[in-house]
Amino acid sequence: MNRCLTRVAVTVAAATVLGAGCSAPGPAGPEAASSPPGTSAPAAPAPTTPGQIELPTVAPVTPTAGAGAPSGIPAAAPAPDPTPAIYADPVLVAQAWMRQFCQTDYQEPINANLTRAAVFATVAATAADTARGDTPDTYQQVRAQKLSARCDHVAALISPEAPASPTSVYVQVSATSTQLADGAPFQTLPLSSTRRIVREADGRWLVDAEVDAG
Repeated sequence: MNRCLTRVAVTVAAATVLGAGCSAPGPAGPEAASSPPGTSAPAAPAPTTPGQIELPTVAPVTPTAGAGAPSGIPAAAPAPDPTPAIYADPVLVAQAWMRQFCQTDYQEPINANLTRAAVFATVAATAADTARGDTPDTYQQVRAQKLSARCDHVAALISPEAPASPTSVYVQVSATSTQLADGAPFQTLPLSSTRRIVREADGRWLVDAEVDAG
């Protein structure tokens, strides 16, 4: 699994757990009425001292079926299909690339999603993505927690603001990623990337480097 995606999934899942257990107290109620003569007032509850709540640890991720959990798992993406018609359209090639890039499985070799996505990308783009991908250490954590991702709602749009030429366009590509732990869905995340799509000498459009939106 891509290192950045893994880290986001674990952090979001942990934040959900922390938020559920640390709700702020509600507003104080009205003061208690005076007790009748001859009776003693009920003992007031002991005040809570700030800073004494012990928070749970972040890892490992434990999937739950509580509120906000995904209701289903998207179908697995098919194997890369190098159909000539896909390479003839920069939008189609961006969508095909995202379907492979977004889907990860801890049972596959390290950065297998990038290997599959490479069918629709330039060598330089794949090298850059791999440099930002998992390392042996981070992938060991992915396998220990049995993390995977399935994606749907894949979309791509040529950026109307960016420059374009007969051999280069900029495409905004996105998807919804369902994060899984040991096969159980626990979180959905939006993914997006702006990519340069270039037309090679053989006429094929390929996904190139990611563009820094900042």
